[in-house]
Amino acid sequence: MVTRRFNTAGRRRRNVLHVEVQQRRQSKKLYFRLATATLALAALAGVWLGLSYAGRAVMDAAFYQNRDFELKTIDTRLQGAVTRAEVLRVANLRVGQNIMALDLAEIRQSLREISYVDTVRVERALPSRLTITVEERRPVARLEPFSPDGRELARPTYYIDAEGYMMRPKPGEELKPLPVIKGVGAELAQDGQRTDRAEILSALRLLQLADDAALKGDLDLTQIGVDSKGYLVLNTREQGRIRFRVDFLAEQVRRLRTILDYARGRGLVIRTVDLAPERNVPVTFANLNS
Repeated sequence: MVTRRFNTAGRRRRNVLHVEVQQRRQSKKLYFRLATATLALAALAGVWLGLSYAGRAVMDAAFYQNRDFELKTIDTRLQGAVTRAEVLRVANLRVGQNIMALDLAEIRQSLREISYVDTVRVERALPSRLTITVEERRPVARLEPFSPDGRELARPTYYIDAEGYMMRPKPGEELKPLPVIKGVGAELAQDGQRTDRAEILSALRLLQLADDAALKGDLDLTQIGVDSKGYLVLNTREQGRIRFRVDFLAEQVRRLRTILDYARGRGLVIRTVDLAPERNVPVTFANLNS
């Protein structure tokens, strides 16, 4: 019994030693493989970097340092307030730059940041011509905000286009004779931004609907006021007062057309109309000659 125990213990020690030797051999193999892979990757990286540097040198020589690709002509196609000098300054362009190195998307984005610029197209014509076409926003009204504390505003007037984008007039510019939107707080007027205020957008829509409905002969479209939140006021040419709700404007304009036709057929003029109610619209008239 004693001898068997001694032999069993010996076999166990030999098995343990055998496992340790095998593990060491496997570790050496693993380290060798890792080292080989690392060296291979390093060699590939060196080759890639060498090719990369060589490729860059070839590209530089062929394009980016080639005098044949120097910018010689900057063709600007503009209309309205934007000037050639402003385009070149904002886009940081000048004759002599390498035309291949210019980032056309960056040029477009920089010019789009001018508040009265709508769309920009930049075209590269090799070897040395760049064409920039700028389309501006077309203002359809002027916005004259007020200061809640009564102070005089440094920027009392903005232009606004049909989509609600606001633009400052050029310094010293004679203001365009456009309809004026009043009753809007100065905090809502931001140069280059599109307003999301329902009253302003509805005022623009109302001006369009009044024009399309051939109401220009009856209405005073030189000014439209924001009466309060959710309501607009427009005058007739006989100083009548018409109140609108900011929604369902097309329906309200149709009602107004009917009321105006009724008054004209009876020799009357409108003094007040409140189109805000959905039915039973309050109207007051006066005799045409009174």
